[in-house]
Amino acid sequence: MYLEAEVYGLLNWGFATVMGLELISLIFIWLHNRFSKETFGWFIGHTVFFAFAGYKLIEAINTFEHNNPMGSENASLSIGTSGVLWTISVTCLLIGLNRLISSKAPRKG
Repeated sequence: MYLEAEVYGLLNWGFATVMGLELISLIFIWLHNRFSKETFGWFIGHTVFFAFAGYKLIEAINTFEHNNPMGSENASLSIGTSGVLWTISVTCLLIGLNRLISSKAPRKG
């Protein structure tokens, strides 16, 4: 897919900036609240898988200069891979949230 020349740099830097801010925020929140390392690991897993999913999606819209005769097939594969990585990312996020909530909730009984 072809976009205006400036959009590619904005997408690359914008995504990298947001992912960096997410990671810094996550570390700050963990240091401030000190929830379990296992829960923190699930949130880090979310961040890592989401970063790779975003990379594959940005790659699919051709923000990098690849001269390849099978460009549409590679883009389709990158979009599919991005979807799978995004699914894993959301699963890690939901597991982390579930563990965080269950550790904070008062026990009935």
